[in-house]
Amino acid sequence: MSTLPSPLTIVFDGDCGICQALAQALADRDTARRLHFSAYQRTDLAALSPGLTREMTAQAVYAVAPDGTRWHGARAVFEGLRRLPGLWGWVGRLGALTPVSLLVEPFYRLVARHRTRISRWLGLTQCRLDLSQRP
Repeated sequence: MSTLPSPLTIVFDGDCGICQALAQALADRDTARRLHFSAYQRTDLAALSPGLTREMTAQAVYAVAPDGTRWHGARAVFEGLRRLPGLWGWVGRLGALTPVSLLVEPFYRLVARHRTRISRWLGLTQCRLDLSQRP
């Protein structure tokens, strides 16, 4: 298995219940601490990745590698999953393949567009992300 750069920074919407739940699920499975999570509302985006804007991160999740490479939307989720051990890592490797991520992207956009309403329906309106125990 190839060595992946770490940590990968996942920039998500800190006001979105689904986004928080996804970040928490990834964090719970990230035993090697290959991921760093940051809500775009509390991130110096220009310092993290020149050209990355608040408008961009308000529309989709972003994954930013230490070398500056960045992905957004479904591909960003898959890049985060790639760094997890076991089955989730394999799901991420498969999903990070361009044809797969392109097929999944319309579904990601649909959920992203309606994330506030979906979060409310699922009862995910409260901040549940607690990464305070992570280094």
